[in-house]
Formats: sequence, structure tokens, C-alpha cells
Amino acid sequence: MVTGLVSGWLWWREQKPQLEPLKISYQIERKEEEEKPVARIRSRLNSAQGDWAVAVYRLDEKKGYGVNEETVLPAASIMKVPIMMAVFRKIEAGSLKLEDVEEDLRATGKRSDNDAPATLVQMVGRDFVKQTIAQLEMAHTDFDANTTTAYDVVMMWRKIYEEKNQQLLDLLQDSIYEDRIPPGLPVGISFVHKVGTDLDIWSDAGIVMAEKPFVLVIMNEKVDMDEAKKLVPELTALIWDYEAGRNAKPQ
Repeated sequence: MVTGLVSGWLWWREQKPQLEPLKISYQIERKEEEEKPVARIRSRLNSAQGDWAVAVYRLDEKKGYGVNEETVLPAASIMKVPIMMAVFRKIEAGSLKLEDVEEDLRATGKRSDNDAPATLVQMVGRDFVKQTIAQLEMAHTDFDANTTTAYDVVMMWRKIYEEKNQQLLDLLQDSIYEDRIPPGLPVGISFVHKVGTDLDIWSDAGIVMAEKPFVLVIMNEKVDMDEAKKLVPELTALIWDYEAGRNAKPQ
């Protein structure tokens, strides 16, 4: 019986998604740790109200760093991105036509409208959206509960970058919500992203389109909104200063 339990546990452990890509950057000599932004991010978050998660993923190096990136948090409107991706999957398969969903896609991406994504889910089906989330390797994301992790959101944006769907990328730029991560970036740096908002949520996540693009995810809940509105750009600027050392510049 004990042997069976141990074998079962080992099998279950093997089935768990491996989170190594984000953790690779932690395997660094201690003398370099102070040069990394992790300690500064953690220090800044320690004094902030609410629960926070930050994740950075270098798309060229396929590794990154973060703080609390495995913490489950409300996805808010960030969950609209997998919905949009599910719609494009259907368009690619020929079961939907772009002209039939284009306005709803635009409303979802540019204005973060709430009615449009509900319509899109009805068109593709909730099960297909969940299937898309699984294909994106978002193993800790619950569509029904609308929760996810910063790590899962990194995986989502990595896939979007790899697929290079220009229509989707265009829909997720220059939205009416450019007040979170963008103010912490230099003028001229494009940012493909989606915000998440609620009474105590001020999140943002996307791809910083620098010479060496990277994913940046800042998620939270139970925040003081005035503090969060200052802190998100501050964290962004801190991270940019570090990433700029990799010769990042506008394309």
C-alpha cells in the first residue's frame, strides 16, 4: 500500500507543469544578486498594501525573474486575451469569419468592453476557451473563477509573441487604458498589453516591444488605488532600467 501511494505521488509530481523557465534567472552567483531588480522589487512591494505579483520574461533568452509569480490572483480583464485567442483559433480553422467578429474583437482589445467578450465566448463556446487556455500552458488558470498567476500570463504572452498574429497584436496596442505600465516606459517603446481593473485591482501585462522584447506582468488585488497608480509605473521604470542594460531600445 505504501509503495502504491509513493508511486502515485511520484506520478502526480511528474504531471505538474515545470516552472523552470522563470526560475532559471535565480540560479546566479550571490554576488550578482544585488544587480538584479528582484531584491528592489520585493523591497518596494513589502511596504505596499495588498497582494502583488511581478514577472519578467526575456523572449530572446527564454528566461526571466519575478516576485510571487506563482500566486493565484484575479485575472480581471486580462482573461479577455485568451478569449480573443480562442476566436482567432476558430477563424484560422475556418469556422468563423473575421468580419463577423471584428467589431467585438476591437471592442474587447481597444476598449476592454465587457459585453463584447461575452458575445465572443458564446460564439466559440466556453469549453473551447478553456481548451485554448490549456494550449497556452496556463496550468494554474481557472476560467470559471477568473483567476490566474503572473507565470501563466507570461506563458500566454510568450505564445502570442511566437505566433506573430499581427491582427491580434494590433488590437492589443493603443487602447484607451495606457495609464499603468506605459508611463514607466521610455517614449517610443511600443507595448502590446491588456489591463485588469476592479475596485481594488490595478493590473497590467504585456510585451514590451524593445530591441530585445520582454514580457512584463504586474498583477495585484486588495490594493490602495492611489498607491497602485503610482507603484505600477514605478515598478515598470525600475525593471526598464535593468532591462535597458541589455541594449534595449525602440525598434
